[in-house]
Amino acid sequence: MTTWSLRWRIVVETALLVAVTAVAATLYDIPGAVLVGIGAVIIASYRAGRLARSFRRITEGALRIASIDHQHRIAPEGPAELNRLARAVNRMADQMVAAIRDVGQESARFESILDAMAEGVMVVAPGGEVDFANPAAVSMLGGSGPFQPGKHITSLTSNYELNDLATTCARDEKAGQAFIELAATRQYLQAVAAPMRDREENRRAVVILSDLTDLRRAETSRREFVSNASHELRTPLSAIKAAAETLQRKGGDDPETRRDFLSRIQEDVDRMETMVGEMLELSRLESGQAALALRPIEIGRLFSAVAERFSALATETGVAVETRLATGLPPFDADPAKLEQALVNLVSNAFNAMPEGGTLTLSAKAGPGASVRICVSDTGHGVPAQHLPHIFERFYRTDRARSPGTGAGLGLAIVKHVAQAHGGEVAVESVAGSGASFTITLPARRESGTGSGADRQDR
Repeated sequence: MTTWSLRWRIVVETALLVAVTAVAATLYDIPGAVLVGIGAVIIASYRAGRLARSFRRITEGALRIASIDHQHRIAPEGPAELNRLARAVNRMADQMVAAIRDVGQESARFESILDAMAEGVMVVAPGGEVDFANPAAVSMLGGSGPFQPGKHITSLTSNYELNDLATTCARDEKAGQAFIELAATRQYLQAVAAPMRDREENRRAVVILSDLTDLRRAETSRREFVSNASHELRTPLSAIKAAAETLQRKGGDDPETRRDFLSRIQEDVDRMETMVGEMLELSRLESGQAALALRPIEIGRLFSAVAERFSALATETGVAVETRLATGLPPFDADPAKLEQALVNLVSNAFNAMPEGGTLTLSAKAGPGASVRICVSDTGHGVPAQHLPHIFERFYRTDRARSPGTGAGLGLAIVKHVAQAHGGEVAVESVAGSGASFTITLPARRESGTGSGADRQDR
């Protein structure tokens, strides 16, 4: 049945009331009209109460939807106007719920992006209170766990420059940036601050933190490499220049002197050639341009080839070269040329560290897990403890090794990168005065179809 509108209800009910009152006045005179009027008032009060309750129900339903129960809906009933009002409130509630859901999804998406960012993000108030800090920012500043909003920025870091940048930007609404070194973690950060306003138009600063530690370390390493390479090449070049000038001035006529100086020039040229070759090889290994030609390795044959290369030097110095192969050695793949180069560097380093009559041992055994451990041990003077953390760095040499003919300090760096290129690692154990032991740990051969990335690239 069609719901009547409120207007027509009032019109019809008023017309009926007038008609009934007129009939009562005609039939029953004034007392009858009074009684009919009283009855009409009672009926009108009842109808007005129902209408008021309908409005109150819609009002309370709208307040309930807006405050505590977004899923609540108003049942359309009563006059047509109230029906339309109830349906309009329900549609508005549906749109509000959809908008809240969209905002929630967008907020969750935005929060996920911030949590996954490598850069740190903070929102800071003029007084230094931190409204938000993502995990990257907390980690960069040395914290752990989720950050609780409302804490002061000093709870994250005591760096004055960063604190001043954030609070000044929020207070004065001026963007700025700074490069900051954190003493506690030895990190080098770039901080960029930009002003913003929150929903209540309060001043805030968004601070973006970028970790430039690796970039700075690489730049420092590059400068040190150039400086060290220049220094190492300057010595033989100066010697060659001095020898050439001597030959030009007074050594050209004496055959013995000429042979002596030419021999020195040849030694220095050979030294520079070796150094340049090592630098090029190290550069290729570090950049990943040195592709590995992986092959099954017979470690006993490789040990024999390395020992043969040093047989004359071993005879001359009285050093005994021994090889030891453990039983049950797991098969492994490696680049024979590069692995031999690494072993040659270690053996050469051991000969330089040993007095006459010492013992040098090449050994191989199964390592922890699926790995092979190749060890070069000597009975030389060993490596002092203060040098152990740096011994695999480029151009690093202990004081005792700083003598002519001991190389430029690149051999052990090449060993480290050869091991890493094979997916392994290198380590050293030494006690000053009791020899040293260098160990290359390489992964054993994997099952078919699970070869290393270098193996797949080579094939």
